[in-house]
Amino acid sequence: MNLISSMPRLPVIMTLCLLAGCKTHLDPLRYSPDYTAITRADGRVELVPDACVQPAAQDDIGVGEDFQPLLPPGCASNLILLQMVEQRSDVVQGRSTGPVMAAPVGRAAQVYIDGYDREELRRRQAEQQANTDTREAR
Repeated sequence: MNLISSMPRLPVIMTLCLLAGCKTHLDPLRYSPDYTAITRADGRVELVPDACVQPAAQDDIGVGEDFQPLLPPGCASNLILLQMVEQRSDVVQGRSTGPVMAAPVGRAAQVYIDGYDREELRRRQAEQQANTDTREAR
């Protein structure tokens, strides 16, 4: 007798349905990537991530005295980004990028493919031309 035919069908179907409904990954957290300009008491204007203005996480599962409120989602990432940019205004309004420097990449590809670069080729051609000119002069 076959193992599958000997098992009751309902538990097998229920188990397969439960396994099919399992989620294998979590959805990404949603947070605001925007920044707000805040004027301090001394008159300085600073950018603050909107994600950091949100209230800290609450103790929803009842951890009790061991609970430590954490930063809202995205706050730390936005603060680090604010520290890394060259100009703080870039996080609010970006700048246009300059032209792409493709020449170094092209030369590197030529060296990789051909085994030499243009300067080496020009030097060899100049040497060959000089040798040809000296032979013709004789």
